[in-house]
Amino acid sequence: MVSINRVVLQSHQTMRLILIMSLLIAFTGPALAGPPLLTDDTGTPGDKHWEINVAYTLDKRHAEATHQTPVLDINYGVGEAVQLKYEAPWIIFHESEGGTKSGLGNSLVGVKWRFLDEKRDGVSVSVYPQYEFNNPTSSADRGIVEEGTVLRLPVEVSKKWGLFWSNAEVGYGVHQHGDDEWVYGVIVGYDLHDNLTLLVEIHGGSAKEFRKHEVVFNLGTQWDFSKRYGLLASAGRSFRSAATDDPNLLLYLGVQIRLGE
Repeated sequence: MVSINRVVLQSHQTMRLILIMSLLIAFTGPALAGPPLLTDDTGTPGDKHWEINVAYTLDKRHAEATHQTPVLDINYGVGEAVQLKYEAPWIIFHESEGGTKSGLGNSLVGVKWRFLDEKRDGVSVSVYPQYEFNNPTSSADRGIVEEGTVLRLPVEVSKKWGLFWSNAEVGYGVHQHGDDEWVYGVIVGYDLHDNLTLLVEIHGGSAKEFRKHEVVFNLGTQWDFSKRYGLLASAGRSFRSAATDDPNLLLYLGVQIRLGE
């Protein structure tokens, strides 16, 4: 069992690490969006190329904290405009009154297709259907993950202006159990150097009838410190008070590995 003090200490240590990394990357440069942010973009790895993200994430709220460590996010390019995806995390879930439990999170598979490309069409547009499902473990029965399946149907639009670029995503999620949801996000990126991008994001979601709405902001960076490896980091929180059930701390810290012919 992990105590509340240990969870808070781990969060503070991770935040300090992200701040130190942000200072260290002041002389390097960019990748694409997606991780470490919540909003996806139109980018794909390229034909027969792999893009593998291994990460730690934290979603801390008023009375609970969800750690995903590690998150394994595997992407493969089929041609220049198609991406296949598989993702699964190990989850550590802590409640202030219920203690700590851990287990394998849900699996997520997806296919991204960029049917308009900025170089050819002046703007990039993609669709990215994704399907989330329970693994054959006890995680759903123990309340670590939501029981059942989720089908997400998002659309992404990207455009670049010199050193700046923007990306928007909107989609609908169909839950087997529970309320369906709308999700949306907007990213603005700035290519500080050839291998460093600074990122600002606003991301939101709401139930189908808009009874419950949650909006967060994130600040992030993507640093390619070599041809094959990159560093991904972001930190953010809800716009609302920490006393609500919205996230009062969001963290992402990961390494990106790129392989291909």
